[in-house]
Amino acid sequence: MANAWKREHSKTQKLLSPKTLLSLLILILIFYLCFSFLSPKNPTFIPTTASYKTQISTQNFPIPPFNCRNSPQSHPIIANQVENLKYPFIYSLADLGSLPDKPHKNIVRILKGKLFRRPDISATVQDFLEGKNRDGFVVDVGANIGMASFAAAVMGFRVLAFEPVLENLQRICDGIWFNRIEELITVFEAAASDRNGNITFHK
Repeated sequence: MANAWKREHSKTQKLLSPKTLLSLLILILIFYLCFSFLSPKNPTFIPTTASYKTQISTQNFPIPPFNCRNSPQSHPIIANQVENLKYPFIYSLADLGSLPDKPHKNIVRILKGKLFRRPDISATVQDFLEGKNRDGFVVDVGANIGMASFAAAVMGFRVLAFEPVLENLQRICDGIWFNRIEELITVFEAAASDRNGNITFHK
């Protein structure tokens, strides 16, 4: 019995010897270096059009654009693609309805495996812009959660979107990410008017 204990103890000592530990450390270091060179350096990078980004950053807007990357993330996010549009897009719901009794109709559609119902404003925007020159800007005043902005951006139009409500801005930021249209939409946390000044905004 004592000899069996000594044999087990000597095996443990061999496994924990400095030579074995050093070999293991070198092996781990080699694996780490191999995998760090093989993995992408910035896997969450969204490709953007450099010329447009440079153009937007050099333009002298009276107010700074809203920064989606610095905005607090909204949650929960329930998003889906829109049905029956020539240029479909994805948006996230701002109003979930009264859960669980009366959920939003698009939540019910997701549970049935259907796409979100087509918003009328999106179809109108796309019908109006079809065949138009894409050199200018589409200005979305009162962008809400971005359905008109997304409808224009997925067609390749550049959009200036104005929305004063943070919760809606967060949904716009969700849609910008989902649709990969960061280079096409510039968002402003502001109400737009034909006069300068401040207003009291009631939600």
